[in-house]
Amino acid sequence: DEEIALKGGRGEWQGAHDADGDGRIDLNSEYNFGHSQNAGKRDHGARIATHLSENTFEAFLAGRALISAVAGPLDATQMAELRGYRDTIVANWERAIAATLVHYINEVLGDMDAFGSAEYSFRDHAKHWSELKGFSLALQMNPHHSPLSAGDHRALQDWIQQKPVLSNATNSEQEDYRKALLEARGHLQNA
Repeated sequence: DEEIALKGGRGEWQGAHDADGDGRIDLNSEYNFGHSQNAGKRDHGARIATHLSENTFEAFLAGRALISAVAGPLDATQMAELRGYRDTIVANWERAIAATLVHYINEVLGDMDAFGSAEYSFRDHAKHWSELKGFSLALQMNPHHSPLSAGDHRALQDWIQQKPVLSNATNSEQEDYRKALLEARGHLQNA
């Protein structure tokens, strides 16, 4: 997870590795793209042990092994097994997105806590809120396997709102937004 998340481990394995030694990174087989990196980051930074990237990878591997081992079309039992791997992949993918949302809620709350201090960075706050909004929209793109209902998605967007609450907002507006983000975080943690 450290290497996938770009947070440590072997330097030459940070998000990518030239496994075949040809001096180039093959984007089809030797590079970890966005959501896989986020799953690794959530695993790496979690207070309780999670295995989002491992579970996803193992299910992909098992699914590929099943497909490779069968000559011809899959029978009903094999297809059911393959769908089980798919469901594991999708569930862990969705959990990684939800965990990333919680991460960015925490970041935005931290940014708001720094209002009026030398530690406050508008740039960081804007980045964190933008990531929060983007990941919240990504979570609704899977209507068949989302851990949230359509109503939950609407509530999540209401809590996050269309723009961040900044330091020029009233104390009441800031407190209301903090409460909304905490509500969103609690809802995501229980989904």
